[in-house]
Amino acid sequence: MSSDRSSAAPTATLHAEKLTTRIRRVNRAYARFYGPMSLLVMLMSFFPYYSQEAESTTTYGNLWQEVLLTGHDTDVFALAVLLLTAGLLVPASVGRVSTTGLIGILTGSIIIGCTLLQSPGYVSPPALTIFGIVDIVLSFLIASVAVIHAFHLFALDLEFQQRLS
Repeated sequence: MSSDRSSAAPTATLHAEKLTTRIRRVNRAYARFYGPMSLLVMLMSFFPYYSQEAESTTTYGNLWQEVLLTGHDTDVFALAVLLLTAGLLVPASVGRVSTTGLIGILTGSIIIGCTLLQSPGYVSPPALTIFGIVDIVLSFLIASVAVIHAFHLFALDLEFQQRLS
């Protein structure tokens, strides 16, 4: 009976080491996507999301200008979510991400995309610029990659649990 336990312990340890190695390899593979995405998210924030209408005297700046000039709650919230999401993408871009980090990236990117789509604070939302459209697409692309990454890690964990059984 004790020999069964002693042989099971090294086997479980070996499987755990293999799982850890595979998780690191998967995280490094997805890190190739997160790095450029984090740079693009920050870069897009320096361009205006909304275009000026022909008969309107209202001009729209980039997110940073809108926060500094108007200070609307919506703009401040959008900047906070953008910085949080970009901050979570940085460790993900070097392969250091946990499930909690993936949930944060997913949540932040969906909030960014939905906020731009909904245009909160406007009675009649202005038209999006190409930068606004690219940012929406990028936000949902980041969310998609985070979901696929999470499912990949979940599948690895399920495989590990089945091997232990």
